[in-house]
This record gives sequence, C-alpha cells and structure tokens, in this order.
Amino acid sequence: MATKPPPPSERLPIPQPPMKLFGIAGNLPDLDPSFLAKSIWRLNDLYGPIYQLDFIGRKIVVVSSQEYTNELCDESRFRKKIGGALQEVRAVAGDALFTADLEEPNWGIAHRVLVPVFGPLRVRQMFSEMLDVVSQLILKWDRLGPKNNIICSDDFTICPPNALLRLCAFDYRFNNFYSKDIHPFANQMAEVLVECGMKARRTFIENSLRVFTAAKFQKNITAMHKLCDEIIRDRENNPRPEANDLLSTMLNVADPETGKKLSSENIRYQMVTFLIAGHETTSGTLSFLFYHFMKNPIVLQKAQQEVDTVIGSDALQPSHLAKLKYIDACIKETLRFLGPINLLSVTPLSDTTIGGKYEVDTSTPCILNLRGLHHDPEVWGEDHNIFRPERMLEGGFAAKPPNSWKPFGNGVRSCIGRAFAEQEMVMTIALILQRFQVEAVDPSYELKLMNTLTIKPDDFEIRVRRRPDRSATVGLSGGAATNGVHHQSKGSGKITPPESDVKNKILVAYGSNAGTCKAFAEEIQTKAMEMGFDVAVETLDHVTEHIPIDRPLIIITPSYEGKPADNAKKFSAWLESNISDSSKLQGVNYTVFGVGNSEWASTFHRIPRLVDDTLARMGAHRFLPLGLVDVKVDPIGPFEDWSEELWTHLREHVTHGQSTLATPAELKATLQKSEISKTLGGPEIASGRVIESKQLSDNKFGSAKRHLEVELPAGVTYQTGDYLVVLPQNDTETVKRVLRRFKLNGPDLIQVSGTMKAFLQFKEPTAVAEALTTRVELSNTATQRQIEALANATSDESEKKALTRLHEDGEVYRSEILPKRFSLLDLLEDYPSCALSFSAYLDMLKPLMPRQYSIASSSLESSVSDETKVKAAVCYDVHEAPAWSGNGRTFKGVATNYMATRDIDNELDCFVRSTNRLFHLPTNTETPIIMVSAGTGIAPMRGFIMERAAIARAGSRKLGPALLYFGCRDYESDYIYKDELAEWEAAGAVSVRPAFSRRGPTPNGPKWAPDRLWDERKEVAELFRNGAKIFVCGSASKLAKSTAETCKRIFLEENEGKTEDDADRWLEIQKEDRYVTDVFE
Repeated sequence: MATKPPPPSERLPIPQPPMKLFGIAGNLPDLDPSFLAKSIWRLNDLYGPIYQLDFIGRKIVVVSSQEYTNELCDESRFRKKIGGALQEVRAVAGDALFTADLEEPNWGIAHRVLVPVFGPLRVRQMFSEMLDVVSQLILKWDRLGPKNNIICSDDFTICPPNALLRLCAFDYRFNNFYSKDIHPFANQMAEVLVECGMKARRTFIENSLRVFTAAKFQKNITAMHKLCDEIIRDRENNPRPEANDLLSTMLNVADPETGKKLSSENIRYQMVTFLIAGHETTSGTLSFLFYHFMKNPIVLQKAQQEVDTVIGSDALQPSHLAKLKYIDACIKETLRFLGPINLLSVTPLSDTTIGGKYEVDTSTPCILNLRGLHHDPEVWGEDHNIFRPERMLEGGFAAKPPNSWKPFGNGVRSCIGRAFAEQEMVMTIALILQRFQVEAVDPSYELKLMNTLTIKPDDFEIRVRRRPDRSATVGLSGGAATNGVHHQSKGSGKITPPESDVKNKILVAYGSNAGTCKAFAEEIQTKAMEMGFDVAVETLDHVTEHIPIDRPLIIITPSYEGKPADNAKKFSAWLESNISDSSKLQGVNYTVFGVGNSEWASTFHRIPRLVDDTLARMGAHRFLPLGLVDVKVDPIGPFEDWSEELWTHLREHVTHGQSTLATPAELKATLQKSEISKTLGGPEIASGRVIESKQLSDNKFGSAKRHLEVELPAGVTYQTGDYLVVLPQNDTETVKRVLRRFKLNGPDLIQVSGTMKAFLQFKEPTAVAEALTTRVELSNTATQRQIEALANATSDESEKKALTRLHEDGEVYRSEILPKRFSLLDLLEDYPSCALSFSAYLDMLKPLMPRQYSIASSSLESSVSDETKVKAAVCYDVHEAPAWSGNGRTFKGVATNYMATRDIDNELDCFVRSTNRLFHLPTNTETPIIMVSAGTGIAPMRGFIMERAAIARAGSRKLGPALLYFGCRDYESDYIYKDELAEWEAAGAVSVRPAFSRRGPTPNGPKWAPDRLWDERKEVAELFRNGAKIFVCGSASKLAKSTAETCKRIFLEENEGKTEDDADRWLEIQKEDRYVTDVFE
C-alpha cells in the first residue's frame, strides 16, 4: 500500500555523491567493481544512513540504519527483486528458491514443499548425519597433526556440502576429508560462483568478448547438473520409501496448495542452490568466527569452558545443543560484526517514502547495507566495533528493535535453511573446541576479505593441537562410554604422562610482536644447545594447556601497553580463567623474563608480572625469580644478567654440574668472493610502493620533518588512527664502517652456521653488505657483557684497561655508555687493537626491528587509481645529528633516514597494525573531539581531520566541534601542514589552535600546546561536559605528561573541593574511553 507523500515542505532530496565527468559517468567512478560492498560501506561512512547513486540514468538507494531498514523489511511495501550476481546465478540454479522471483510458480511450490523439511524438529532429526560429516573434518585435522596449516575458507567449505549431500541422498559422499584433492563438483561450484560475481560486474560488451571464459563457465554448469541429475535418476530408479531426506521430499511430496510436484529440472536447481548456500554462507561464518576467536582469546576461552562444562569428554548429543548458549551468541555476534552476506535488495511495490521524507518510486532498487545495519550505534551502542558475544545474552538479542539483525534475509524470502546452518555450526564449533586447542598460524594477521558471491576471510590459517586429556574419539558417537553419566572436563594444564626420556630437556615459550622476545628465545635456544640441552622453542599460545611437568619452562614475554603479544593472548586468557585453581599446575617448574617500556608507567611489565604470579598461584614452582628489562633504558644488559643466573641454575639442577659438550658450537661466517651481489629479501612483510615523498620542514628548528605516502599491498586496508609498520634498512655509510673495520668487501658472500637465530640463517650464501643492510641492528647500545667480550679480544693494555673499566663498573657504564649510545661498532673503532672476529661480532647483533608510525591519512580518502589498493601517509622526524659518542661520528635514525631516501616508485616493506581500539574517531560524528599534539605527533590527528573534512564535503552528516591544539617550534618554517589545516578549518572540519615554542606570529602567544589548552580551559571544559573525547599524540615524557597535568588542573578548577588524588582517579577513569593517548619518545 502506498504511503501518503509528505508535503513539499517536508520532502528532502536523498544525499548523493557528486556526478562524475560532468554527469556522463554518474556515480560509477565512486564504486570499485571488484568489491562493490566496500564502496557501499565507504559511502555510508561519508553520506550517512541513506544515500542514492546514479548508474548512468538508473538510480539505486542505499540504507544503512535500523530505522530505515525496518521500513524496507515491510513486505507490504517492498519486495525482493532478483538482480546483479543472483541474476547470473540463475544460469546454474534456475528458478530455485534463492534465484526465483516471488511471482514465478516454482518458487511458491518449492517454498511450501520444502519449508517443513527445515523445521526445528526435522533439523534435530538430522543430527546423526551432521555428526557423521563434522566428525570427518575433526578426524582429518587430528590425523594431519599440530603442524598442519588449515586454510579456514577451504576446510570449512568442505563440511556444509557434505552435510547437505547426506541430507539430499544418504548414499552419495564427496569424501573430501579423505582425499588430497577437492571433489570436482566443489571446484566447479567455486569457479561458477566466482564467474557469476565477475559477470555481474562486467559490461555487456566485455562479457560478450570473453568467449573462452563463457565456455568454461558453461562446461562447469553442465558437469554440476549432470551429477545432480545422476543422483535424482538413481533415486527414481531405486526408490527408498523409508528415506526421510530432502531428495525424497522433493520427488514425492506434492504442493498442498496446487497439488503439483517439483519437476526433475527444478529438483536439480534446488539441489545446486542448497549446495551453493552451504558452500558460501556456513563456511564464511565459521571462518569469520574463528578469526574472532583468535583475536579475542578471552571469548575463545569462555566458549571452550562452556563446551567443557556442558559436554566434557562425552559424545556430543542433541540434548547438548540448546545448552551451548555462549557458542550460539558467538555465532550471532559473528554474523552481526561481518557476515558472508553483506547486501540485500528490495524494490518498492508502489511509489512511497522512506523515513517520511525521502521519496522512492517503483523503478528504484533499494539496497540494505547489512554492515551499516549491524553497526548502527543507535541499536548496538558505541562499542559496535568490538566483538562482544555477551550483547546477545540475557535477553539482549531479543530486546533489540525489529529488523536490527538480518544476516539470513527477510520475511518469506529469508533463508529456509537457517536452523540447519545454525545447528551445523554449533556442532562444528563444539567438537573443535572439545578436542583441540586452536591457534592462528600468523597471530598478527589482520582481516583481508575474499569477495565471490559472498565474502569471507582471505588466507586466514589456523593450526589445531589435540588437548592433552582428549582421546582420539572424544566427542564422537561411540567415542566415550557415557552410560548416562556426564564426564565434565576442566581441561588439563600440563602434559601427562611425562615422556620416558626427558634428560636435559627444556622448553622455551615466548610471546612477541616486534621480534625482541623471539630473538631472546632464539639466543637461549642457541646457548642451550651449546650446553647439551634438548631445547624446544614455541609460542606461548602453542603451549596453552600443554605446559610440561617433565622439563623446565622458560617464558619470555613482553607487555604492550599492558596487553600480551598477539601470539600470547590465548595463553594469558587461559591463565586468567584458571587462576583460582591452585593445584592445576603442580609439578611445573618455570621462570619468566619480561620486556617492557617505562613510558607506559601504569602498565609497565603488567603481563610478565601477571604470568609469573598466576603460574605460582596455580601451583607451579618458580625456580628463578622474575627477570625484567626496560627497553627504554637498556634493552639487553638485564637479559644477559638474568641469562647467567638461568644457566647457573640449569647446570646445577638439570645437568648436575656436568657439561655434555666439550666444545660448544660457535657461529661461523664463511666468506667467499663473488662478482655479482645477490639481493636478500627481508622478513615476510609485503611490499608497498612509494607514491609521494616530500619535505615538510628543514632542520633549522630541530629535526627535519618529512611526509611519505605509500600505496599499500593489494588487499591491505586500515582504519584511521592505525599504524604503518616499516621494515627499514641500515644506512650505507654505517654498513661501510663495518666493512672497513673488519676489512671486508661488500660483494663477499657470507654463509652462517652454528646458530638457531632465524634472522642469521640464509638459504644460500649472501653478499655480506646485503646481510648487514637488511638483517641486523648496527646501532644498538653495547651491553656490559658485549664490552667484556671486546676487552678479552683487545691486545693493547691501555685499551683493554679502559674497556674493562666500562664493563666492570656499572656506574661508569650507565654514565658513559648508555646516555651516549655507544654501539659495538663505535667501540671497535675507538679501540683499534680489539681483534674481535667478524663471526663473534655478528653473533652479538640483534635482528633489525620494524618501526611503527601513526598513519597520517584517512581510510575514507585512501583509494588509489586502480581502486584495488589504498594509500597510507606517515610524517616523521629525520633523526640526524652529531653522535653523542663523539669521534666525529654522525647519528642517523635507521628507519627515518631509510624512508627519507625512498623515491617515487621505490618499494617499501611494510604492513598495517591496529592501534589501541579506543584511538579512533567516535562513531557519532556529532561527538566533540579535542586533539592535542606536537610536531609529527600530528600524524593521527591529520588522519582524523582529513576524515572529518571528507564527511563535511559529502554534506549529509553533521559534525560536532573539533579542536586541534598543535605544538610547533616556528610559525613559518615548522608549522607543518599549515595550508591543509587552514583549508580543513574553512570547511568546518576543525578549529586549529597552534602554539609556537620558539617564534610565533605574536610575541606573547602560548609556547606549548598544553599552555593554550589551559588558556582556553572554559571552552574545553564545556566541550568535555558535552561528551567530548580527548586524543593526545606526542612525547610521553613531555607533551603527554603536560597535557595530563593540565587536564587535571582544569578538573580541579571546575570541581571545587576536589583533591589531587581525586583528579588522578578522575583521569584514570577517563582513560577507559574518553582520554586516549598514542605516545612515543
């Protein structure tokens, strides 16, 4: 029924991006044809909950809020219309349920015949068949073992079609679980679906020219239809009256309304449709779910605890399913966060309005943007970008407004197989978690999307390891003798029983993002092997529930702003969830060494202390006190001291004072001449391409500042506020200094042996200059033990005495070496009689570490020319000055000087790392923000302002006030991005409040950003009362500290009678969500 149109005064034009090429191209250039949904999402961020697009005369409307979606789900006003990729799928699925229009006769017949098959009771009766298929997947993973990499999008794709075939016809199996190669039908279906998506995105002319592609497309369809026809014909020739499966229903049951049965052709189409649906949606959901499990180990731990409580070690039974409420919530939250289906399409039945003010006619398709709907902050809250299954529990899901959650479609056209898919997913998840500990192959993996007919994670891999108290048949029918008794399992905390031959075995477990702790673990491994130990090195996540009692456990772990490393999150969550069990780890002997940075004073060493304390509280024995290092002060010395204590203990208590190796292995570097230098690739970081590099300011007032823009590797995206992590190379002059000191030639080839350090292991001889350039840190400050090694290799008595003084006297070391940053190379140059070998020198060096920089651009403004890649900008200080170590040397920052030498089209090894989840713009664009930064700390603020400017330019979303307090040195030569900021200020995106410490436009202006913040405190306080969020980026010891003190002063002035302690507590509370920092030194 048409709605009454609003009076002309109340009608509003639907927001729309500007037409391109003088209107000739419409809005086509705004869309990425290879991934339409991404463009829809981006335009939603710019134009808000409703906008329209012009496809060269044909308009579509996109809605992204619950308010407007609720209207479009009214089937008396809107109806699904087949188009786009689904129209292309008709080539293989014909007029089956998903691809037929509502008016087509076969849709009504099939709907009435098949809906009862997928009712709750019938689906529950399918339990045993589902269990059989899922069990095959479980047994396959178990058979392949803990080192097998599982590509989720592949393995989870195998399961649903097998289950559906069992449902369709019990006597046919794909048997993908027992074959290395996927069944041809699965490959054919995958290729057909990809081509359907591609055909929908191509022009008619391009599709017409792709003759060979069309031939292969048709060949695949013919083969798929042939298999389905064979299954149908076999059943027709060999009737099975007792079979209560889907195929029997389609063959034998007549439509209760028309009395007609489905034709053989339509049955074939329905079979293909169900296989496609299972192939795409269930596998995609499971892949996304396990991605979220890996990123949220506390959620994973809760899900596994529920499985242990409900099922224990028993065989999975139908009665268990309804009790797995948290797993069900995880599935719902996965589909909310980002599910495989991202867009729905409906068309008005008559001319109508949306929201009572936006007019649409019957020729205008309306697209429901499910990502926008499922992230509507009015429904899901400001934490909608956080994966939190708890929001689906305790009535939270049921309390949401109508049509807030639509992953299965709408109304009569919604997925009839929902109950089937949900039951299969719950069973799959439960059986996996009951049997295995799961870990990501790459813990730092950031979500990349694969786009076919649906979307799913691309190249996301996991590994599984059978839990220590689980039998080979646990959870499977016949796998446990239940006898009506439930065997609850708590999950073991240690390896049982001990191995028979455990002499001199040790286990080193580490967590590491930047590589420091991994390098420490490899050093322990190399030294342990020299001492005759049988040593294993694993990530902390890998040893979750597998903590040994038959050997010492050595843990190396960092603390990143109070959080564990990516490959230690699951382990930390497991510890915290079991902290109350004081006997769980009895018999475990351990020690912990922790790495932290004192810049984050409130979370300094939080994770190492937590691990150390929790292990003890769970009954483990600490055989060596906790060791700690502050990387800001001395990143290596304390580790060397702690290591000596470790080896002393192990010699006394494990080898009982006996050395098992008379001649320990030593690293050897073999050199040979070569006429051709060979390039050695660095660590596995993808290559970006430099597209802009320019100087922002000279070094008249401090370090020069530069701007760099990089085209990121294909498929890599980011959220405004994230980091770009860059793997640098050492400066050429520094490398030449090493070559001169050791009398080497750059093209000489190096081959390393006798070490377990991964960064020093080459597949083939490599040019020594290349190795020094790309593999090792050459400028790290020398440690006391390294200086001792130099002294032992020095022949001149006066030099030897000087070096001995430096390493023996801690006060001298701390006053003369640490603050002046003397590197090993500096000391080797200053003490020429030192005869340290190149091999020994190389063995002392640490791996070249990636450096991270706040991204200085907006992800909304990041597209590059080919629409498949995005760009990211960084701004940075170029650190170059006379070295504090003297002797005419020049200090050069490794990464900043490397980036400064990159020219247009040069490659840059880099990747994106997510920032603190709070360091992003508020979802509500009307929320006020206050930004405080200095120098290159403006980087994330520039990204925020750029994003606000893009939203302002779109013109359909309101912006709240935004203040930028920006500290510079000089208003002419050091006021970086001045013109851009003025342009954005004129557009209403920001109000810029600069402060100049050296020279400003007026003599008495504020010198520091916090000073101006204080001067304008009344305005700042009013904005904060109105919900403002404060962002701070800059020096931890200067800007961040001063800004915090200023905010506390404002609090005290605004709240008479409050104390300094009150102000401290107030600021700590604000840091939970409204006062966020990104600081550095």
